[in-house]
Amino acid sequence: MRYRSAAVALACAASLLTRFGPARALRIRDEAGRPLATIAVPATFTLSFMHSVNLSRVDEEFSVGGGLTLERVLFDQLSTGMPSGDEDGFCVVDGRFETRPGRRFDEIAVRVSPIPGHELRVDGRVRPLTYWAPTGNMVRFSASRESD
Repeated sequence: MRYRSAAVALACAASLLTRFGPARALRIRDEAGRPLATIAVPATFTLSFMHSVNLSRVDEEFSVGGGLTLERVLFDQLSTGMPSGDEDGFCVVDGRFETRPGRRFDEIAVRVSPIPGHELRVDGRVRPLTYWAPTGNMVRFSASRESD
């Protein structure tokens, strides 16, 4: 009985730490691994870019939690390099194509494009990737906790 009480207490403590502990965050580093920023992410963040072939916007929405999960991709045109099958739940939502890959990454490395529209969106705030690195350089995104 004593062990059962201890197990219940530990489960409650773990639940409280998860709920009231440090918030989910996105860590941004340069290509050498030096920290550039840590940004609180309430639910999801979006990396946007202009597709190099059809020159239309692509939005990749990620969630944070034990890594980064690519939850959905929104885009305007079908072309070379864009998803076109139903392997990721291909559909049309509000006039845009959508897939739901559900792919998990420990880190995402992105080369900063000179084309406008290469940006990070978190909770209504928009920042071009050139805010952290010059064109041609790389930024690395990974999951974190705000207290890390």
